[in-house]
Amino acid sequence: MPIGFHASIAGGISKSIARATDIGTDSVQIFCRSPRSWKVTELPEAETLAFKKARKEAKLWPVVVHTSYLINLSTPDIVLFKKSLGLFITELKTSGDLGIDYLVTHPGSFHDKDPEFAIKQVTEAIKIARESAPNAKKTEILIENTAGGGSQIGATLEAIGKILKNTKAEKTGLCYDTCHGFAAGYATDTKENTEALVKKIKKEIGLKRLKLIHLNDSKGEFGSKRDRHEAVGEGFIGSKALGHFINHPSIKDVPLILETPRTSEADDIKNLKKARALRGIK
Repeated sequence: MPIGFHASIAGGISKSIARATDIGTDSVQIFCRSPRSWKVTELPEAETLAFKKARKEAKLWPVVVHTSYLINLSTPDIVLFKKSLGLFITELKTSGDLGIDYLVTHPGSFHDKDPEFAIKQVTEAIKIARESAPNAKKTEILIENTAGGGSQIGATLEAIGKILKNTKAEKTGLCYDTCHGFAAGYATDTKENTEALVKKIKKEIGLKRLKLIHLNDSKGEFGSKRDRHEAVGEGFIGSKALGHFINHPSIKDVPLILETPRTSEADDIKNLKKARALRGIK
């Protein structure tokens, strides 16, 4: 039951491994470049090798890359879609070069179209990306559920399930974000509600395809559709409800990644301790 956090790549992508091991995590998530820029700078081979060497020595698993926030694979804007697809392919290729286990992506927004348009377009984008990045066969693409604001696709497990069913041969799965799920209307405040959510994941996704959990509390209220993360146990979800979910017998072995707010390393350490306590790890 690995637990990690999102680490900075400041000063070089290989330094993220040291940041994770210094705190004592089991896994780590990173960006492979600035998440708010379209600019693509290829990683120097020396940095790629240093990252792989550091990761091997640290024995971290899983090691996860989160795609750029700019990528929108659901957009009907053909220019934006081509830019998004190009960057998505680049990040998948980079993940392959780095030996990344999971590439997590938001499915995007469909604006004046409809959910079926978005599902079809995301499916096609994943297939094209796979064909364009043969070096990334071992990297699994995970669709992250969304909070549901605006015209986001992926706030419902049914929508993500359709994408995953359409890309079954493309090595895809689900990354479930607890903050997003709460904001979208999935409750875990009681064991009964948690059981209903797990059954929903099983029906629409398949529990074997739930590969990763982003463990975040929520600054927004239940069903608010607000994507605002909070420290573990300090938001509207609360420790008890988070514990119900991550300790469910069908969920308890799924790796956790924290994306909680931070002002210093102390915040990461505090949230890591809370997450381990929730799972009964000393």
